[in-house]
Amino acid sequence: MEPKSVAISLVEKNSFETEHTSGIQISKDWILAPGTLLKSKIERDKNLLDFISALPSGKMTKSLIREENLQVQVQSCAMTSESSREITEIKSTSGSIAGLWSCPLLADSLANLYPSKSLNENFERLNKLLLPIFLVVRLDREDAKVDNVNECSVTDICEILSHFFDSHLSGENYKRGDDVQVESTPFGNPVFMNSVSKGIVSNVLGVNKCIMLTDANAIPGCEGGLVYATAENGSRVIYGMVIAPMTLCRSEWVNYTFVACLLPCLKKLLRKQEPKNNFLMINRQNTDITDLLDKSVVLIYCGSEWGSGILLDRDTGTILTCSHVIDQAPNRRIKVVFSHKDTSHGSKKSQWAKLIYRTPKGVPYDIAVIKVDPLEISNYMQPLKIRNTAAVKGENVISAGFPFLYTNLPTITHGNISNVSSHMLQTTCYVQSGTSGGPIIRPNTGELLGIIVCNVITFNTLYPRINMAIPATIFSDPINEYIKTDRVQVLDTLMTQDKDAIRMWNCFLHSKI
Repeated sequence: MEPKSVAISLVEKNSFETEHTSGIQISKDWILAPGTLLKSKIERDKNLLDFISALPSGKMTKSLIREENLQVQVQSCAMTSESSREITEIKSTSGSIAGLWSCPLLADSLANLYPSKSLNENFERLNKLLLPIFLVVRLDREDAKVDNVNECSVTDICEILSHFFDSHLSGENYKRGDDVQVESTPFGNPVFMNSVSKGIVSNVLGVNKCIMLTDANAIPGCEGGLVYATAENGSRVIYGMVIAPMTLCRSEWVNYTFVACLLPCLKKLLRKQEPKNNFLMINRQNTDITDLLDKSVVLIYCGSEWGSGILLDRDTGTILTCSHVIDQAPNRRIKVVFSHKDTSHGSKKSQWAKLIYRTPKGVPYDIAVIKVDPLEISNYMQPLKIRNTAAVKGENVISAGFPFLYTNLPTITHGNISNVSSHMLQTTCYVQSGTSGGPIIRPNTGELLGIIVCNVITFNTLYPRINMAIPATIFSDPINEYIKTDRVQVLDTLMTQDKDAIRMWNCFLHSKI
């Protein structure tokens, strides 16, 4: 059978606490589920907490969760056909956690991505324990080959996972910009059974590329959801399993969907060889644009803070960013970090930059121009060209930037232009802190349409899919003139006194990212 998404509930008798997640049915009798299924139980059960804390890293362990009042309930659906995937019936089956393991690749990668100081104590403790953990659930069926879950050995469980690995995981290398889908059951509610959310691969991180970030939308209950791409022949290319629809970094909720890539995780557990590539063709329409962004978007590091920037001219070393990005630069020392030569190995090179121009606080256009030594710029780097072309309301766009210091390459996200004026672009791209100064581009041409400034914050709530950018039509002429003449004075035209521009941007003075 083709792996499919199911809804899972951990039900404890005589308790109002029920944890809902999604899972992946990898065979008739077996489900792969996320460790977060145990979240509610582990908060109340010290014995379970001690058991999970003592799990040997990277080794399958038989479950000791054998309480009679604790039951795993799995809901799956029958389809009219695989092509239509129309749900005709929802079936409920009980099951038991047969085994579990803590993936060392995920544990190490998440620890590096999120330093302890950035998380509140309880959130940090649960993430550290549960996000790297996979559960293997056996369904209770009358015709099952093994009569009781207690009779399942570690070898039995690993054989099931090995068959799934060999039959359904491909050596296909997922790439940033690929179209991707998440199939899950939000909130564990059957009304939302096997909902599909579409997005792109925003980044691939961690040891052996074990973590994928996607801008495909996921919410509570989507943990354990199936993440896949669709091949040209209509079959699924399985990438992984959702482990977190959101998490906390620098006191900010990060709404990228975190995915455990099953190929490296299972390969590590089972000590398998890379599966043969099935040469399944998947949608790679954004590959060229992703490559362009890798060569033009840079990380700007100012003391303990950072943001993003855009290489505009190699010959002069000119880089565009936001003025507020460099606010915390100690003694105006600005470090620019950019990809260098072989980015597949995450090689990077850094240079000190000189501040050329910045708009002061309180003016509408939050822009800064910095320079690096052009002789030190790698031949790999490629500038983005500014064209004086207006964005169109509703058109698709892609943004890029560095919300995470741990990433070697920029994180990308897609969306559309939600509103346009002569002073501001509004987009639905997913934007986090650290992305300020990154580009908004037109994917079919690579044109720079704007520079990301901020997203909306109201009553301490950040809305990452409502963000604002300065249109390229505002800065294209003065910056192109500066590049040609080296006259800094031409940039003074960026300090507009237009009342409409001031009114629009004053609404977001406290939303800078």
